[in-house]
Formats: sequence, structure tokens, C-alpha cells
Amino acid sequence: MTMTSNNRIYSKQSPEKDITPQKIAKTVSAEVIEPLYINDIASEYQKPSKEILPKAFFVVIAGGEVRERDYLKYISNSDKFNRIIIDFIADPNRLSPKGMLSIAQYKKAFYLTSQEVTIEVPDKIFIISDVDDFMTELLEIRNVCLEEQLHLIISNSCFEVWLYYAYRAEFPSFPIPSKYETISWKFKRWLPSIVKGGINPGKALLNIKINIDNAKANYKVDKNGIPELFSTNMFELAEEMLPLIEPELSKIIEENRIREIAYRNHHKSK
Repeated sequence: MTMTSNNRIYSKQSPEKDITPQKIAKTVSAEVIEPLYINDIASEYQKPSKEILPKAFFVVIAGGEVRERDYLKYISNSDKFNRIIIDFIADPNRLSPKGMLSIAQYKKAFYLTSQEVTIEVPDKIFIISDVDDFMTELLEIRNVCLEEQLHLIISNSCFEVWLYYAYRAEFPSFPIPSKYETISWKFKRWLPSIVKGGINPGKALLNIKINIDNAKANYKVDKNGIPELFSTNMFELAEEMLPLIEPELSKIIEENRIREIAYRNHHKSK
């Protein structure tokens, strides 16, 4: 089948999918109590127009962390977002940037050299990495990624920095610990004090537009092009996804808003 980068029609599901669909929180608000299921909402939608819309196939390689998988699974596992296919790969045996680069290179070669007509060539391949203790490796692979058109997404110090900006516009007021290597896990423990109930990847996805704006406004890189502490270029991947999950995402957000109002009014009347 002949493919184009901006208008692809796919005939099969993304390979290597093994994630079980999960429920998504009711709203991006920090005070929400009741959960809301994405399938419940989406089942009420009218089918989109018959206009042929652009589609995309992304390969996303992460280090096996739960948050990255949780954030993307609502898109990659829902047939309601039918203009995007995500092949999400997380190999716990290759958590480091070098390990993820080797996977990305293998996947790129596999798709480009496959003789099977049913194999789609990815529009883009992304590598998602935290800084943590990987600064040396990130510096080593950065230029390779640029040369091979592999998109390197880095969060400093951890992916939760991206999720933080789904709820807050200001630079984190997190107190830097004396032991720099403890920043990631202490930052994760600090987040529930900022967002009641903690960070929920599903709710963060619903707030993706604000998430992009906040992360971009606080984005800085060092002299080597690596994001500085509490910076992330995850907004680059989010900006690629956003046009492909509209208008479905907007409908889900609006339905959440209506249901939340009804829920609150019901409890006020008691």
C-alpha cells in the first residue's frame, strides 16, 4: 500500500500493543472525586464527517516507566482516537538512553526494509528519557538522534515535570535537596502537595493544551541543548499528537464538564 506522510490510511492495528484500556479521571480539576470512563463518554458521540482526515503512525520508545505508558495508553488503546496509531515500546532491560537508541534504530531499519505490504512506515519515532543519572549518555546520543531523525524527548529530572505543567503555569517552587541524585523521587513525593490527590496522567492528557503552553513557557536548555532542571520538551510530542486527537478530545472535555456540573448540583440539592 502506498503511504504518504500527511494522509495515511491504515489497514491494521499498531504492532506490539499489550496495554489494557484503563479508566480516565473525570476532569483535570484537582478537586474531582468521581471517576469517569472514557468509553462511556465516547460511545455517545456522533461519527465524524466522511471527510478524509490526516492520520499518523508514531513509534514511542520509553524506559519502561509507568507514567509515560499511562499517559499515552488512553490514546493508543482507544479506537475513538482513530487518526493516530502509537506503537509504544518499553523495555525494562534497556532503560538507558543508549538502550532506547538501539531499539529506535532497530525499529527504523525494520520498518524501512520490510517487504510486507501491510507494514506501515512510521511518520516519526520518539525516544522519551529522563535526565536522572543519564546526562552522559544523553549527550552521546543527542547528535545521533538528530542525524537519524529520531526525536529525543527529555524531561529534567523526570517525566513528572511534564505532568506538573498540566496543572501549574509557574516554575516549580520545589526545594532542591542537598543530594542532587534524589531530586526525581523527592519531586514525585512533593507533587501531591501541589495537586490534591496527586498527578493523574489521564487528567493531564485532558489538559494537554494548557500543558503545552506551560511547559513551553518554562522551557530552557543548557549549552549542550539538554533541558535544564524542571524543563521538558515533551511539548514537541504533544504538539504532534494534538491535531490528531481533535475533535474527539474536545468532546470528552466538554462532556466531562457537563457531568461534573450535574454531579455537583446533585450533591448541593441533598
